[in-house]
Amino acid sequence: MRKEILVLAAWTLILLVLMVAPPGGTADREFLGFRHWDKLAHFGLFGITGVISAYGARFLGGLRVRLFFALVFGLSLAMITEGAQHFIAGRSGSFLDFTADLAGLSLALLLYALVRMR
Repeated sequence: MRKEILVLAAWTLILLVLMVAPPGGTADREFLGFRHWDKLAHFGLFGITGVISAYGARFLGGLRVRLFFALVFGLSLAMITEGAQHFIAGRSGSFLDFTADLAGLSLALLLYALVRMR
């Protein structure tokens, strides 16, 4: 149990640092010809968050409870990070970023549930 919680805490810290760090000047640039690469980053980071949250909540018991915890935890992190970005110079929260966060989180939890139910 301790290992799972430590993994979740470490990932949460990494995610918070990535999401509230001042921008490096690359947020508005194209990457490999794709203009909205940051949405893919949000999708991926919150997909990882979903899996790690569900894994980290193993101490809670059943799969449904762990998935609910992961959903609430991930949604809370998405709201906190997008809200916090309004107070950071050069950053701003975005509904599209929040949508990408939610999409990555939801897909990852769906896949996690499908794999665990086998």
